[in-house]
Amino acid sequence: MSQIEARKEEVKKSADELYDARQYWWWAEKKRSPRLNYLRKAVWSKAAKGSSYMPGIQVDLENSRWYTKTFKEAPPAEPFIVTRARAIAAVLDNMPVFITDHSRIVGYPGAAPHLITWITTASFMLNDDTINDRTGIIPEENLEEAKEIAEFWRGRTYQDKCIQYHTRKERVLSMMADYLVPQRDISAFDYVTLQPDWMYQGFDSIIRTTEGKLAEAEKKVREAPTAEEQVSYLEKMDTWRSMKVCLEATIRYARRFSRLAKIIAENFETDPQRKEELLRISETCYKVPAQPPEHLWEAMQFDHFVQVAYRLEWNNAAWSSRPDYWHWPFYKKDVLEEKNLTRDEAVEYCAEWMIAAFGIGKVWLRIGREGLQGSPGPYVWTLGGVDEDGNDACNDLTDCYLDAALISRVSDPTFGFRYSSKTRTETLRRVFECIRHGLGYPSLRNDDVLIPNLMNWFGHPLKEARRWVHQACMAPSPDTKLGAPSLRYPQASIASGSKAVSLAMFDGFDPVTQMQIGVKTGDCTKFETFDDFYNAWYGQLKAAFKIATTMEHKNRYVEAHFYPKPMTSALFERCIETGENGALCKERSSLWFTLFAFSETGDCLAAVKKLIYDEKKYTMGRLRDALLANWDGYEEMRQDFVR
Repeated sequence: MSQIEARKEEVKKSADELYDARQYWWWAEKKRSPRLNYLRKAVWSKAAKGSSYMPGIQVDLENSRWYTKTFKEAPPAEPFIVTRARAIAAVLDNMPVFITDHSRIVGYPGAAPHLITWITTASFMLNDDTINDRTGIIPEENLEEAKEIAEFWRGRTYQDKCIQYHTRKERVLSMMADYLVPQRDISAFDYVTLQPDWMYQGFDSIIRTTEGKLAEAEKKVREAPTAEEQVSYLEKMDTWRSMKVCLEATIRYARRFSRLAKIIAENFETDPQRKEELLRISETCYKVPAQPPEHLWEAMQFDHFVQVAYRLEWNNAAWSSRPDYWHWPFYKKDVLEEKNLTRDEAVEYCAEWMIAAFGIGKVWLRIGREGLQGSPGPYVWTLGGVDEDGNDACNDLTDCYLDAALISRVSDPTFGFRYSSKTRTETLRRVFECIRHGLGYPSLRNDDVLIPNLMNWFGHPLKEARRWVHQACMAPSPDTKLGAPSLRYPQASIASGSKAVSLAMFDGFDPVTQMQIGVKTGDCTKFETFDDFYNAWYGQLKAAFKIATTMEHKNRYVEAHFYPKPMTSALFERCIETGENGALCKERSSLWFTLFAFSETGDCLAAVKKLIYDEKKYTMGRLRDALLANWDGYEEMRQDFVR
């Protein structure tokens, strides 16, 4: 039977038959509504295949065009944060907006659904990588303009400023993907953990708070008895003004969708049901994020607008969220109390939002594209866990998201499920059902371990530790005033797990690059015990982390003092309260120390222990010679080490 004939046979089967046969892909095709089927087929995947984006994906010049225009025309004396805020506002006010047919959640950080945002202010390496791409992501007719934009930012990017503080060794090692992963100055992306309790009061309320802070600061500048106190408010006033500009621009951006939806409904749409949906979109987008959300669909749209807005300021490679916990009050009101939605309609909204999130991507370096093929993120949404009082936080909305994942079947967002000893059985069954369907998620994290960990190592109070979300793939971070990080920090990422084994073998010398990149930990042939070798390996790891963290401390300093982010900062209560940008106003603690030490690291250490120190079949000197020869002439020995 041909492949086409086999597919025809699958289509003929009922959903129940497909489910019983474990044909979960085809089962989902049967279970999805016409709306979800359309949206799933209409979405443009921003995930990479190899080092290339999917066919048809192109770079959007809207962001870089308006940023460049704003900075070119800015008065030389204008503070960077003010110019940046005006640039963000220019993008939000002028970037074309669109509404995908059948969609109810709107907003995208680009002028068209197949375009990806290019943040040219971030990294000159990212800019060079983009304009020299040979796969056509910049259309020929836009290439000259793109080159002019990249040339304008040469010497002006965040990376340009950071490298002035990096030593030559730091700059060289950060380029070596087998030792240090490129840090924030090169990778040019962040992970932002939002503070929902602050955000959901609505941007109008935050703007009023900001205006109050400005009025208070102006009064204190006039009345302050000392020069020190007077000038201490000047930088804060620039920050508050810039935050206000960004918040107001985001409201205007949302209301552009309100107008567009109303125009389509009143002038073009002929289907009565779709016309009603468009009018609801219009009402929702006029309301949020200016005002607090009151319904489930408003909460989703609020969150979506926030994600779009700060992705126009800086690349965000994650999507930190806990939708079943944050949106439970709205679900409870709409589905259980007022009956504004049925449960099935709520599941469809969840699936639609997941599809919309999957469609959001970014321009990023080749190392990122190759390292995370198939994923536009990683966007890991947190589900489950316990609430502030330690009770099971799983609810029917948790189950709705898990049900939505089964039918939407997108690779991003994925779910990170917080398991605890109190997790209810029916939700846990759905978690395992998602895994059984081959989605690859949810990942499972243990609340009973992680909550005490957050308290012990990072000083978070119990109630805040219980509110942790996945900042990105794995790292837990509370979504609270002092717990939520506004950036990925210290982002000390190293790929030295197995590399450190090699460096321990050669006293910190790298035979591949012919450079002394590690610290001197001694002649490996003189290590008498495995503990000696292990300590040398561990010493190489510590040295790598020392370099990476030092670089990130410098990078955060640069952002705090030279490259502040007003849009992102405005989303955090502590920043509005202090008048400091997100990099300057630090969170309580962050744990972004990432060690890429995959299974080969343990294999290497175990093989050395077994064959050299336990069985004494080989000597360390012979192993070193074999490695220098790349195992040429040592095949039997190589087989022993890889078994």
